Amino acid sequence: MLNLRANPLRRGIPLAAFVLLQACNLAVGGPGAGQANGTPVDAAALEATVTALAQSANNPTETPVLPTATPTETAIPLVYPVGPSGFPSNVDPLTGLKVSDPALLDRRPLAIKVSNFPRTARPQAGLSKADLLWEFYTEFGNTRWVAMYYGQDAEKVGPIRSARVLDTRLVPHYDAILVHVQAFETVWMEISKSGIDTINEFPAACPAICRDPSVEIIENSAFGNTVELTKYARRIGLLAGGRPNLDGLVFDPAVPAGGQESIGALITFAAATVGEWKYNADAKRYLRNSETATGALEPLTDRTTGEQLAVDNVLVLVVDTFGYAGKIGAGEQFDMDLSTGGKAYYFRDGTMWEGRWQSNGPDRPLQFTDSTGAFFPLHPGTSYIAIVGDRSTGARAATSEWYFNDYL
Repeated sequence: MLNLRANPLRRGIPLAAFVLLQACNLAVGGPGAGQANGTPVDAAALEATVTALAQSANNPTETPVLPTATPTETAIPLVYPVGPSGFPSNVDPLTGLKVSDPALLDRRPLAIKVSNFPRTARPQAGLSKADLLWEFYTEFGNTRWVAMYYGQDAEKVGPIRSARVLDTRLVPHYDAILVHVQAFETVWMEISKSGIDTINEFPAACPAICRDPSVEIIENSAFGNTVELTKYARRIGLLAGGRPNLDGLVFDPAVPAGGQESIGALITFAAATVGEWKYNADAKRYLRNSETATGALEPLTDRTTGEQLAVDNVLVLVVDTFGYAGKIGAGEQFDMDLSTGGKAYYFRDGTMWEGRWQSNGPDRPLQFTDSTGAFFPLHPGTSYIAIVGDRSTGARAATSEWYFNDYL
């Protein structure tokens, strides 16, 4: 038994250390060594604790650092399907995947406006790290991307370009923060009317949005860091609301029934603007090819990894798209209505389904259903979503590749 009658203070040992020392003696030498009240005792850990406490007695101004036990975590498997609601706290509702740190989800998504033209903007940086990749026509035969980051970060994303009216219709559905570099005055008016939050290059500046001096064309030289953008958003009060409600999607690695075999989709946004996604059976993902100045298609890579851009799902949404009523500079500008729904095409696992997209409310993610009206399960991972006009057509070629012409 422990000898509590001895005066440990005479030996310069704190009482707590003395008690633990007696426990060590029991653990390593006495009858029933290695146990106390039937519970195994880690003698090495106890001795380390005693040493730390004894040292603190000789250095009373120092706080002892005590050995800590490493908790044994029980791995809880993620059971699919997940969604459209009730996602586990460590699962990204935009990808259906577990995140490395659940704290990542205690923020709002960043919707970063990324250039696609001029072609010297390619290859873009950081697109492979996005949860959702949106692409749609802007003006003069060009498209731009909106890359949404939530469950993971990217050190370099861009080139970041100016905002468009279309962004103000999309961003509210994901409670996202629009990250851009400037905008036309009328677009700023639409941003104000929509109530969305934005991070502009000014006043954000570096390290949130930095200019890359190695890029010769200045309009293609702005890049963002999602870690620093999140810090900036928190600093200016854009993350005060806690974790957003991003329920709405369904994910399941099991391939649903009723699909048509397809090698992918080729989307013609304009005469000289083409994006192709081809299914790679080895990678089990869709790989991106983009048009060149000669009209040929070549792999689109991520400049930060050098690898071809790949996604797990390709979605083509037919949306009511129309000319913007306001005047913006000397150029054309388009608007769209995401408040209702429309036809949709889904590509996953080398197969295609027809269905419908639908609004789940002005501040909730869009939802996707199959031909029966049931939620369509996406493959867990990154999704690319193309928005094409409501006069657009889709047709299956003999190669089983689907062709889409974007008619606004």
